[in-house]
Amino acid sequence: MSSRLMLVADDPLSASALRRALRAASAFEVLDGYADGAASCAVTMTAYAPNVVVVDQMRSRDDTVARIAEARAVLPAAKVVLLQDQMEPAWLTATAAAGADAAIAKTFRLDGIGALVREVAAGNVFHAFQVAQTVSRPTAGSLLSELTDRELEILRRVAAGAPNSRIAAQLWITEQTVKFHLSNVYRKLRVSNRTEASHFAYVHGLLDMTPAGIAA
Repeated sequence: MSSRLMLVADDPLSASALRRALRAASAFEVLDGYADGAASCAVTMTAYAPNVVVVDQMRSRDDTVARIAEARAVLPAAKVVLLQDQMEPAWLTATAAAGADAAIAKTFRLDGIGALVREVAAGNVFHAFQVAQTVSRPTAGSLLSELTDRELEILRRVAAGAPNSRIAAQLWITEQTVKFHLSNVYRKLRVSNRTEASHFAYVHGLLDMTPAGIAA
């Protein structure tokens, strides 16, 4: 059975060309379309459960790192491959810390990129990024352990759909204090907003929710 591959990108033209090249590699079931990396893709990744996630370099490096981290968090067994214009050591270290298994320079011909992704997915390519010898990847448990009891309580209420005003009233604190705690939650969990934080809470069993509940 071929591996299911999801492409994450923020440029439709680049995504279209890459999708054709990856399909030509004849090793993947390349999912139709692509996941827009300009926003959280965690829900989409969870729904389609690909074996391989290819993250195309995006306009924002923060978005690129966030999408890699999401893929690693919700798809721990998947191969995560970054396609990058320039192979800068410091940048590769950051992406490896976020969870990338490999990085491929986009200076290769497109058909060459497809072949390389195929070999990475098959486990035939290994490259030890500098970070691999010095920094271990954060696990969901280690990220959660950084939250205080108050931050965890607020995260659960946010994931259950409560607005800041209701949380403030329930906990007898100000809305500004809720916002302060939420900003700490986002930073510690390496997410960008309450939707991503809520999905993290759902995926890691912090409360009994359904995907539909999160979307609402």
